Amino acid sequence: MRLRYILIIPLLLLLGCQPSPEKAAIARQLRDYPESRVEDIYKSFCQDNLGPGHLIPDPQSARNYLESELRTYREDLDSAKYEAPEIKYYPAGDKGNYVRVDLRVVLDGLVSKELYLNAFVRSANEGKRLTQEQWVAKWKEVEKVILKDFPDIPDAKEDLEMIDSHIEKGELILHHSEAFSQAYNPHYRIIARDIFEKELKPHIDR
Repeated sequence: MRLRYILIIPLLLLLGCQPSPEKAAIARQLRDYPESRVEDIYKSFCQDNLGPGHLIPDPQSARNYLESELRTYREDLDSAKYEAPEIKYYPAGDKGNYVRVDLRVVLDGLVSKELYLNAFVRSANEGKRLTQEQWVAKWKEVEKVILKDFPDIPDAKEDLEMIDSHIEKGELILHHSEAFSQAYNPHYRIIARDIFEKELKPHIDR
């Protein structure tokens, strides 16, 4: 019996030192995208819990916008305006219910435009997501982690106040920060994880 406790105690101590899922996700984002601001962390967790943020009743409009963005993306890459991102896909938030899939996978011919668009539209229209009240409660937990463990993010307190102001007005979907946009030039769509893993990931990782 004594030996059993001797073996269990270090395990409990180890488990106690494990960061929360929220803290681990924020640390991962700051490692992979060091120019992230609080607004970008909010966006990642929001995407994880609310998905693309709106239904897509008109797939043709989504197609037209995608084709336009693909043309612009290709022109910018060809003109060396910025480099193609090394990261082709990235999980949102701490659960990864949704995955950001860079349009580069279409430009590189890894995934067809039709498959990509179909996956995006279905993710927007069929994906599971939290209610507004559930999401706000979730964000308050993330906010506590930021204040406690990541207070050195530039303009953290100011951005948290700005986000709270938007939430109070019912504006839950926010853009990337200027710093993030300038550093990484994001071009992606949000795909539900189950759709991504079954239909897109095998093509991307082949």
